[in-house]
Amino acid sequence: MPFTDDKILTLNAQEKDYPLEFFQEFAQAVTVYEDDDIWVVDKPAGLLSVDGKTLKVSLLARLERANPAVKLIHRLDMDTSGLLIFAKNAEAQTNISKQFIERLPQKKYQARVFGAWESVGATGKISVPVRYEPSTKPRHIVDHDWSKHALTLYEVLAHEDCNGQPVTRVMLKPVTGRSHQLRVHMVHVGHVMIGDPIYAEGEALTIAPRLNLHAQQLRLKHPTLGAWMDWESPSPF
Repeated sequence: MPFTDDKILTLNAQEKDYPLEFFQEFAQAVTVYEDDDIWVVDKPAGLLSVDGKTLKVSLLARLERANPAVKLIHRLDMDTSGLLIFAKNAEAQTNISKQFIERLPQKKYQARVFGAWESVGATGKISVPVRYEPSTKPRHIVDHDWSKHALTLYEVLAHEDCNGQPVTRVMLKPVTGRSHQLRVHMVHVGHVMIGDPIYAEGEALTIAPRLNLHAQQLRLKHPTLGAWMDWESPSPF
């Protein structure tokens, strides 16, 4: 649910009043890996990756308070948790940004979707275009006439029970990086992610306290060393 104007004002004022120690402790708590060039962190669910138009509380803004040299490379949705990589200098930012443009980094997400979907071990791909739909902001939709395709690879990991409802744990690998791609692709196959405040309704929304989508694995080339590096964050659900 979107925040009210009063709530946004309160959060912004609270964030502004935090001492430097708060941001330093936050940065330490979310750090997965750090060196002179890159900073890999585990973003909490419910926190913007970058400041919004009105809400000025975000992962990037907090990291900048701890280290003003930090530079943005990519983002996760506010409701999604998991691995994000930041650069600590312009050269590293350019190098890794180019890797993303060339689709070199390998990302894997873990999600839980509503209902029993396929058999455990099943794999496949979802290849349908996804675009923003202004009339239902902030939702995105599948549009077969849209020019930019979206491709997701998937693997069914387990069938589980969540508060008495059948759910399916899946590994999702986005080949393209469209906004809301994974969430919309799951809607497209008839199995919305549980706890999704934008796309889920009824029991699919209420059986989980948060969107069950987590950026679990990230692999890319170190911008200076040139070696492939891997990071993993355990699923919190």
